[in-house]
Parts: sequence; C-alpha cells; structure tokens
Amino acid sequence: MWEKSKEGKCRICGKIGPLTYEHVPPRKAFNSNKAFVYCGRKILEQDSEGFPWEISSRLKGKQLQRGIGAYTLCERCNNNTGAWYGDAFVDFILKGYGETNNKKYINNSWATITLNKVYPLRSIKQIMAMFFSINNPNLSGAHEELREFVLSKEKKGISKKGFGFYLYILRGEILKRLGIIAIGNIEERSFCHRIVSELSTPPFGLVLEFQPKDKKGFCDITFFANEFDYDQEETIKLTIPVYESNSWFPLDYRSRKQIMEDYIRNRIDSMIRNRLKII
Repeated sequence: MWEKSKEGKCRICGKIGPLTYEHVPPRKAFNSNKAFVYCGRKILEQDSEGFPWEISSRLKGKQLQRGIGAYTLCERCNNNTGAWYGDAFVDFILKGYGETNNKKYINNSWATITLNKVYPLRSIKQIMAMFFSINNPNLSGAHEELREFVLSKEKKGISKKGFGFYLYILRGEILKRLGIIAIGNIEERSFCHRIVSELSTPPFGLVLEFQPKDKKGFCDITFFANEFDYDQEETIKLTIPVYESNSWFPLDYRSRKQIMEDYIRNRIDSMIRNRLKII
C-alpha cells in the first residue's frame, strides 16, 4: 500500500482523490538518496547574483530524504505504471549507465551506445508517465492520446507530428525537472519557437517536444512507441549527443566556460549601454 498524503488531481488519469508519492525517476534508477530541490521562481530571483552551479550558496533548497519526487499520482496509476513499466525503465537506465559511465566525452560531441535486451515500448511509457508527474495536472486532459498511451498497458503508437521524445547523454551538475515551457527566438522575433518539457534521469537527459520543430540535435526515440510491442525485447543501438547541464534553462547545454563568457559579455554590454544613456 502506497502512503497517502493529500487530496488532489492525479496527473495521469485526472481523477481527484488521495495522491501517492511518485519517485521521478523510480528509486532503483539512482533516486533513493537524500536530495535538495530548488523551485523555479526562487531560482530566477537569485540567478542574477551568480552562476547556476553556485545556487546552494545563495538559496536554501528543500531537502527530500527519500529521493526526488512528489505526491502526483493516485494509487491505481502509481501501482499500474510501476508494475507495467518500472522494471523495464530501470533496466534501460542501468544499461545506459553501464555504457556511458567513466567515459570522457566532449560537450556537444556524439557517441554510439548499445543497450542489450531492453523493452523499448515499456521504457518510453515510463518516460511519459514521469513527464506527467513533473507537469501540470491538466496535461493529460489536454493530450488524451498520451494519457491513453500510458494507461493502456499494451497500446503502441503515438503521433510523430504531435510529439517528439529525445535522449541525450547527461553531463554537468544540474538536474532539470522542467514542466512545459515555450521557448522564443529573439533573432527570429518568434515568441513561441518550441514547446518542450525536460527531465534529467542520469545518465540521460530526456526531452518531450510538442509539435516537433527540429530533431537534428537529439537522439529521437519516438520510434520506441511505434515500432515495438509490450513484450518485445530488443537490442538497440543509439547515436546520442553529449550535453552538459549547467543552467536551469531548457535546451541550454553550454559549458561552464561558455556561460561565464556570456555572463561577462552581457555585463560589458550592459555597462556600455548604461554609459551611453548617461552621456
């Protein structure tokens, strides 16, 4: 029996009732130890005072004793997704760790790994269940195709035009739990350039994109949902980019050096603009 803590809306099925604690990722996927989490608004308020990787010196995080997670799912959804997909996803993560651990990768390089005897459909269903947990409770209602995909144990197939699931090898120190964010492009004067949600689950970073725009910079694993059956075990070879996570922003994979150089450049530009205003 899962511990129940509060009433709320289950982020998968949408029913209102007692919620259970959902680990994101599952505990056996390197998520059972004490962790500190920092909330978005407080990060933004403090981020201008220093670099993102120094946040612990400026802001007191919330300490979680039993791994990162929250009360997001009803007991039924928690039990079902854990039983149906949890072990397969943990196996996917452990094999990915075995392929990437202690490898000296260069940021923005690419690597090819082989995952022996994994369950692709079960793994991507667990990935989607995790994205539900880190997002607004109304996400599953807005995208019933994704809800049905997770709630129906053996269902396969999702729209490639509607959704993209991407993978990258994670380096850097910041783990992201980013709900849906619209990313604009100032140079193209586009407010809503891409709509994404991002989740770190070492050794990988995961990205969910709505109405995918550009898959070139990622390893696209959407085919996990469309080409495999629930009981189909496969050996998968993936060519994956290596990205550092050193900031809180989605799809930002700059190295520490790049972030510091950008910070100095922006400070100089700001000083020049202020000086011109005074003159």
